[in-house]
Amino acid sequence: MENAVFIGLSQQMALKRRLDMTANNLANVNTTAFKSEHPLFEEFLVERLNQEDVSFVQDYGSYRDLREGEFTHTGRPLDLAISGAGYFSIETPEGIRYTRNGSFRLDNDGYIVTINNQALLDENNRKIMVDVQFQEVTVAPDGTITTAPGQTQKIGMVQFENQQVLKQIGNGLYDAEDFRPQPATDVSVMQRTLEKSNVNPILEMTSMIDIMRAYQSAQQLLDSENDLQLKAIEELPAVQ
Repeated sequence: MENAVFIGLSQQMALKRRLDMTANNLANVNTTAFKSEHPLFEEFLVERLNQEDVSFVQDYGSYRDLREGEFTHTGRPLDLAISGAGYFSIETPEGIRYTRNGSFRLDNDGYIVTINNQALLDENNRKIMVDVQFQEVTVAPDGTITTAPGQTQKIGMVQFENQQVLKQIGNGLYDAEDFRPQPATDVSVMQRTLEKSNVNPILEMTSMIDIMRAYQSAQQLLDSENDLQLKAIEELPAVQ
């Protein structure tokens, strides 16, 4: 009986993890360039002497859906989207972080920054500054920024051999930790455009319903096992 209880509990713990990730995906359905995440599960066998092995559910990781979201035209000159497996480099107090959220603006000093006032970096990891007296800013597909008098700088775009190693840290930023980025290739920048989240709300809602049903089924198993244990406790003294 205890094995059934432990198996049911392991399933509920895995379902809770899946529910948390599904809820986070739904919460970010309108977040620029957000990539949905999904859990990974595997079977965990416990060997028992002279008895059948017990199979549990083990949550051992997650994977990120790297498909591009829909590109939408905004008309704002500092709204940028990357087509391809590239990331913008952003300066933060904790060091350089990476993002695909290209919603930028100019601060009072003329630096191109995110909505959280974190500077966009060029290919040499320097802050990108434009002359604020010139309103026209042009960004070429290769990331070259040109202003009216001909001032040019190039946006630093990087890529990773395995994008799954990037860790989400909030505000659309990723931490590469000890993994070194490489200059991005086969990517292009689209000006006046933003990438939408790639979350499919219908699929996520369907997944949430399936999770709730599976959780209820596991709970019914636990309730049944609890009833059996209580009944056994009541009848064992009479049998003895």
